[in-house]
Amino acid sequence: MYHILRVMRMTTIMSKCIHLWSVGTRGLSYKVMDKKALVLFLSGLYTLSSCLAHEYHFVNMNKNWTEAQRYCREKYTDLATIDNMEDMNRLINTVDSGYNGSAWVGLYNGVNSWRWSLEDMDYYGEGEAEFRNWDSSDGKYTDQHCVVTGEYGTWWDDRCIIKYHSVCYNGKTTNISERFILSNESMTWDEGQSYCRHHYTDLASVRNLAESRKIGNMVPKGNWAWIGLFRDWSWSDQSNSSFRYWHSGTPNNRYGNCVSVFGKSGKWADYTCETQLPFCCYSVLVKKTQQVVRVKLTPKDQNMDLTDPDIQEAILQQIRKELREKGMSDDVKLRWKKQPDGKSFHKEENEKM
Repeated sequence: MYHILRVMRMTTIMSKCIHLWSVGTRGLSYKVMDKKALVLFLSGLYTLSSCLAHEYHFVNMNKNWTEAQRYCREKYTDLATIDNMEDMNRLINTVDSGYNGSAWVGLYNGVNSWRWSLEDMDYYGEGEAEFRNWDSSDGKYTDQHCVVTGEYGTWWDDRCIIKYHSVCYNGKTTNISERFILSNESMTWDEGQSYCRHHYTDLASVRNLAESRKIGNMVPKGNWAWIGLFRDWSWSDQSNSSFRYWHSGTPNNRYGNCVSVFGKSGKWADYTCETQLPFCCYSVLVKKTQQVVRVKLTPKDQNMDLTDPDIQEAILQQIRKELREKGMSDDVKLRWKKQPDGKSFHKEENEKM
């Protein structure tokens, strides 16, 4: 049996969490060049998690949101994304001490960033997820994030907190006439989504003009009903951070698609994107760490030469393959660690009985 020291190098990107897993002490059997070896991880692989915040940069130059986004992408990484209150405090501390106004961050609400509540892409044919049937009289406002349909099957955006009937989609039936169901009670869009997901599949997705007309025929004359189309705030770097820090009463600007932080409070408000403001960028730093893991290797074939560099690399490849199947990032590098005598392997003396 041989003792081996191994180094795992982990590249950690700031604002991202890279997790390693715990496998404890266990044996792995590998076939290496037609010979078998048993690798026993003595020290185990312990769970590591590094969640470092973005490095923020306050830029005291007046630009509209689009110009600020372009500047941040050229000079840093992007307009600031904020994942939690720790990030928020760090961003506030980067703002010049003499400045107490507003500054752009990366959150925005694209007027055309509509998507369906039902995210199963197998449900949609080519171009069907992008089908739209807006009524010619509809005016899209930034405080109207959810969509209703009327008796003619055309659509309007409206405030999600208003109560209407909801049109649900039932994917559990093979009867086409029973695919769409109109709720008996009025509810908000969020309540309608929960209701449809609980009783059926989801709020209705409308894939073509025929379905739009069919659903419109279900809506009583002079009424409206929720369908599954909606939009939400997004980050410039396409992060999925759900953290929000709105000032009381916001977002409330019917024409404000972009978000700024205000002064030392850091509270958020929505502004017209053409407003000229300073802004906050972020950059990504890379930090390398390493962990030494002691393992024991038992060749089942006594003719296996563990000093052979090709055999060492083949064993490492097998270990690397299994760990990646368990979710190890490509950023993690493995290598054998040489000890002071220049050797990676040391034969273990037989234990006395």
